[in-house]
Parts: sequence; structure tokens; C-alpha cells
Amino acid sequence: MCVCVCVCIGICPDSTAVQAEILNQHNAFRRAVTPTARDMLKMVHYEMGENLFMSSTSKNWTEIVTAWHSEVIDYSYPNGSINGKSIGHYTQVTFILRADTFGRKASSSDHFNTLVNRGNYRGVAPYKEGATCADCPNSCENKLCTNPCPYINKYVNCAALKKQAGCSNPLVYAWCPALCLCTSKIIPIARK
Repeated sequence: MCVCVCVCIGICPDSTAVQAEILNQHNAFRRAVTPTARDMLKMVHYEMGENLFMSSTSKNWTEIVTAWHSEVIDYSYPNGSINGKSIGHYTQVTFILRADTFGRKASSSDHFNTLVNRGNYRGVAPYKEGATCADCPNSCENKLCTNPCPYINKYVNCAALKKQAGCSNPLVYAWCPALCLCTSKIIPIARK
């Protein structure tokens, strides 16, 4: 029954049209952040991660992503919530990660948007402020960076490790592959 409802009302994330709707809405919000982002990655389809939405009425994906983004009114860059209200959905939409997304339908009123890498850390800005695409001048498509690093650092102190021991150190190379291998790509990690 869920599959029939999903197909009939056009919200099945297995549909390429629905995937495009989810991606387009996320990317529209990502390219329009204030202040502007120097490192905002273009979101692409992937089948992992999660952002939750629940409603007593049927919603399309544009409405769902817009609802998540609406928490922006309670957010101040880079500090977080201005009034103690929830901002996690907004920052999940805009967090600088390897911006892979996938939506899936659980039932007729529960929606999930899936984001693959951990992120959205309290006290960490979701992106770096600056001129649009400043960190990816040769890999910018419609105000979004298209050069994500395929590696994730295993430690938050990789910059210090690289400075101290260098990437020629096998442990630094193994623990900090993004920092060692992605000198001209956007590294999808939290920054403090």
C-alpha cells in the first residue's frame, strides 16, 4: 500500500524526477545561503544518510526541504541558534560535507532525506563564509563547488598532525587522507 501511495502522489524517491526535485531544492537553498559560502558543494544523489520530516498531511519534496530550511529564521551564522530553537534541519541542508543525498519514503506521512556523512556539529559553522566558490574557482557550477574530496579525515587534528609530521609520515597519511590527497578539492569535514 505504501508503494502505491508513494507512486500515486509522486513522492517516491526511487523516481529520477523525485530525486531531481529533492536535489534541485537542496541546491537552490545551498547556493543562496547568507552570508555566501566559499566552499558550498553541489549536492548529488547518493543512497545514505538521513533528515526526518513528519506531517499529518501529504507534502511534496519541495515543501519538505523548504520546511527543513525554514529553521534559518532561528539561525545566525556562524554561531547557531539565536533563541534556543531547533536549527538542525537547516544546518543539515547547508552543512559542508560530501554533499550526497537520497530521499526515501517510510509511509504516507513520514519522509526521510538522507545525507551520507556525519556533520552538523554544534559550534561548527555549516560552511566557510566568503565569496561564492572562492575555494573552487575552476570547479564552480551555478554558485556551487563540484570538486569534493573523496576522502574523509579520521581525526579532527589533522592540520596539526600534517604540520608536525607531514604527509610522508605513514600514520598521518593513513589518518588524514583528505588533507594529504586533496590539496585542490573541498574537504568534507567539520572545522573548528
